[in-house]
Amino acid sequence: MGTMVRLGAFLLVAGVLIAVTARSIVAASPEHPLTVGWASVDITPPKPVNLQGQMGKRISQSVHDPLTATALALETKAPDGGKEQAIMISCDLCGMQKVAQDAVKEYVRSRLKDFDADKLFLNGTHTHTGPGLADIYDKYDVSKDPGVWTTTQYREFFVQQAGEAAVKAWQARQPGGVSWGLGQAVVGYNRRAVYADGHAQMYGNTAQPDFQNLEGYEDHGLELMFFWRPDQTLTGIVVNLACPSQETEGESYLSADFWHEAREEIRKKHKDVYVFPQCAAAGDQSPHLMYRKQAEQIMLQRKGMTRRQEIGARIARGVEEVLPYAKKDIKTAVVFKHVVARVDLPPQQPPRTPFYLTDSPRAVELHILRLGDVALATNPFELFLDYGVRIKARSKPVLTLLVQLCGQSTGYLPTAKGVKGGHYSADKFIVGPEGGQVLVEETVKRINAMW
Repeated sequence: MGTMVRLGAFLLVAGVLIAVTARSIVAASPEHPLTVGWASVDITPPKPVNLQGQMGKRISQSVHDPLTATALALETKAPDGGKEQAIMISCDLCGMQKVAQDAVKEYVRSRLKDFDADKLFLNGTHTHTGPGLADIYDKYDVSKDPGVWTTTQYREFFVQQAGEAAVKAWQARQPGGVSWGLGQAVVGYNRRAVYADGHAQMYGNTAQPDFQNLEGYEDHGLELMFFWRPDQTLTGIVVNLACPSQETEGESYLSADFWHEAREEIRKKHKDVYVFPQCAAAGDQSPHLMYRKQAEQIMLQRKGMTRRQEIGARIARGVEEVLPYAKKDIKTAVVFKHVVARVDLPPQQPPRTPFYLTDSPRAVELHILRLGDVALATNPFELFLDYGVRIKARSKPVLTLLVQLCGQSTGYLPTAKGVKGGHYSADKFIVGPEGGQVLVEETVKRINAMW
């Protein structure tokens, strides 16, 4: 600071202070009043479907709890007529496919003339007890299963429901406020065990003598955005955590997994509040325990709870702890920016294409948002957590939320140490560590440009 002051004094004598000052000062981004709209719809198929997330055909036999799509619409308008917009939709599905997101965009484009449909994006929570959206999942032939919907039939239903959620949320926009909070909830664990010879295994046995360590980091941060009416009553919460919702992943019923219990717990105190789940970078994470399993099970029995109920309670407690502090810093006028980038990522050579691949790594769609002090950035992968840490550590904003499984389905993106260890989640992929670092650089560059 002192050096810059002395330099300014010298340049004043030289008669060029004004020109240098004009180049040195960056104008602050303007804050504008925020409008917020919410909607939620049921996306539970009315017919049995093949469930996505395991390796074989698994026809749903019942509905354990509803699948939900929750839409959040945001807009600011400047006095000169300039505006910024976004509609995001969180879906209780394994992931999101481009064919489905594109169809929802077209639906919204036909219904909302005052919204730029390119600024709409959808994410999946990665439940393994929901239907798929891409035709590739019709390889599990259901033609001999009476009354079972094909993937194409479900996608048509989904597009109508999710599209209506977007329209309703946009039309429900009202002046509102936003605040952020950071808490903790132990939900996700690294699921890759490493052994003495260097190989790794997803869900590998940690009780055998040659077990060495878990491969990577865990992140128990609970990153939150709260939305409010002008009278400071809560309308909805974005809940972002680094764990897919697959605690009961192998069942033959339809279910939102632990997000159902989390919603129920939150709504015990906040009855009409919308809950918007996001899965951060978590390709090597899951809620399954890798050790200390017996003690955890005994504690659940003592509490009279299921594992899903325990996870839901942890999330709700984390939200409740943070809420009073977040309420102290509500902003009704914010800097709001939304950039849609399409980035080519270098494909893995030689290719290791997984069987479930549906979308290309070319022109990968990324959404980068600034909302006040918070950034939000999407990616279409099951992105190993280390990439998320790299992005967050280098980002300028106070808080950076990452959303994986968004807009497309491009499979796992493992780290170099994951590829070295091998096994499922790090053995078949279309973008590898080189492309992962490109994704990091492109995301950080676009986030920091907003600050």
